[in-house]
Amino acid sequence: MHSDETGGRLPPAMDLGQHHVGKFLDSCLEHGIPPLLFTGPEGTGKQYIAVDFARRACCPRRPACPPDGDLCPGCRSAFKLEHPDIHLVYPTPAQGKAESEDDDLSDAAKVLDEKRRDIFAAVQFSKKVSIRIAQARAMIKRAHTKPFSGSRCVFIVVDAHTMREEAQNSLLKLVEEPPPHCVLILITPNSDAILYTIRSRCQQLRFMPLKPAVIESVLTGYHGIPAAAARQAAALARGSITQALRLAADYDGSAKQAAAELAQAIGKTSESRLIKSALETARGASRDGVALFLHELELVFRDIMAGDEALNFNAADKDAIAALAKQWDRKRIPGILDAIGRARDDILRRNLNMDATLAHLFLAIKRAE
Repeated sequence: MHSDETGGRLPPAMDLGQHHVGKFLDSCLEHGIPPLLFTGPEGTGKQYIAVDFARRACCPRRPACPPDGDLCPGCRSAFKLEHPDIHLVYPTPAQGKAESEDDDLSDAAKVLDEKRRDIFAAVQFSKKVSIRIAQARAMIKRAHTKPFSGSRCVFIVVDAHTMREEAQNSLLKLVEEPPPHCVLILITPNSDAILYTIRSRCQQLRFMPLKPAVIESVLTGYHGIPAAAARQAAALARGSITQALRLAADYDGSAKQAAAELAQAIGKTSESRLIKSALETARGASRDGVALFLHELELVFRDIMAGDEALNFNAADKDAIAALAKQWDRKRIPGILDAIGRARDDILRRNLNMDATLAHLFLAIKRAE
């Protein structure tokens, strides 16, 4: 992780596993950079990779400074989101009918401040946000001005799907015939919301969901999240750093304790009391919170099935796992794990009723004992 003399925090050199994207961008630096459209799910590193690519495109050194090596002043300012030739455009709340390019300066500054602290931050506003024609016109004006410090001027349009139609139309000429020094990168999870006239003139690069190990590394190495919370959040994040951060923020160990208590008590609990317990578990909980509980429950039963404390996920709870192993028939546990997996999928992906799903699961586990 890099820091400047004043203690400013910079994104570390991160390998997010989007190697197909990296390979294409490397070739762009050698052979020319077309307008780029980064698509794919939220939280898959599109913005971080866009900033790093912009840094390399503007770097005066050839090859460009490696992110984990000695950085030139330009690369240092790029990682701090302060490079004069790298322009990040974010959606902001509307300011009224008679808008000018300066109307959203305070809101844009708020977003940049958040992103400088955490490039993966999801900045929220109370009002609906969009990228409006005044912002598009400011981009066009700046694009036709000579770069301040280097040979390129890069525009990164974040959440480009929020661009109003008139803003997109005003950018069409810039996309069709950008000045030689101008690089344009549009970022969106929904490329269909971009006008076809713009979309068809961009090179689309699809970002894939991140592997849990990659997310866990980002959470521990960049955000300083404890390993246990990072591991559980990464496993449930569906390939998204953004989602993992939400999950990690809610991690307090209570789901782990609740899962262990259920595995211990379920054999002694009546079916009517289990149904009540399922309703209590679901009451007031988010789907992600219930999914975290189910993940912890799955780990408990995997430890029981393993029969070897060296293989336990819950290594610190070896005595409790050993006691549970005497209670459960290992031959029945694969069926229990399948039932937990189906319940988690029903809640997260199929959006089924949590009360009924948990009640059905708890009864299935009890009857398998």
